[in-house]
Amino acid sequence: MNARRLRSALLAGSLAVLSLCAAQAQTAYRWIGQDGQVNYSDQPPPPGARDPSQAPLGSPNLVDTSGASYSEKRAARIFPVTLYTGSDCIAECKLARDYLKRRGVPYREQQVKSVADAAALRQATGSKELLVPTIVVGKSAHQGFEEGAWNQLLGAAGYPLRGPAAK
Repeated sequence: MNARRLRSALLAGSLAVLSLCAAQAQTAYRWIGQDGQVNYSDQPPPPGARDPSQAPLGSPNLVDTSGASYSEKRAARIFPVTLYTGSDCIAECKLARDYLKRRGVPYREQQVKSVADAAALRQATGSKELLVPTIVVGKSAHQGFEEGAWNQLLGAAGYPLRGPAAK
């Protein structure tokens, strides 16, 4: 009698595990019905359905966290970062680039090569002096590389601290 109960319990457990595996391997179907409505189902679409497609249902409870956070995307959209550099700016401009990369800030680099580039830098900073590297965050600017000042400027725009710069 005990052996029979044990077999029944093992069989029930095996069936439960198999049903969970089968549930993970389900497929979702999508199609547009004759009335123009979009339909979703675990059953295949009827014949004559428009734009039928199917996708396996994986783990629906997973959240993709590999990309930039909401606050990073928002800061980049509202306060884009431009780094102005020059051909004669070697060490300090490298420090500035490395800092932005280490902090994970998306930026556009603009080399000041022409009169038009110089005019754009003057307009962005509101200064007649041309000093590189210069960072422009939205409409705010800072001339020269000073990590503390750049931290404050980027933090005010909503760029989070991360990596070694977060110390």
